[in-house]
Amino acid sequence: VNKGGIGQVGYPLVADIKHEICQAYDVEAAGGVAFRGSFLIDTAGTVRHQVVNDLPLGRNIDEMLRMVDALQFHEAHGEVCPAGWSKGKAGMNASTAGVAQYLADHAA
Repeated sequence: VNKGGIGQVGYPLVADIKHEICQAYDVEAAGGVAFRGSFLIDTAGTVRHQVVNDLPLGRNIDEMLRMVDALQFHEAHGEVCPAGWSKGKAGMNASTAGVAQYLADHAA
């Protein structure tokens, strides 16, 4: 860490020396620089959420963690997460009736 590293992590890190990953996810900018991209991929290999920022804009890790929580909630309960959802809040059924019930239950 003292020499610019990040220390020990509990997940794999990947080097994209040939730029294959950034090209596959369409985040390579002119000159071979990769935009700041975050991709949330489910257990089936489907991209469920992606955020790609231009070089001067940083990412929001709290929002990415919220998306991880939302995907895990959906996979565990089969419900969808409404706008503004956060861990511990209710989900809803993805139907007209489910939305109506959610709105009725959560009216201000």
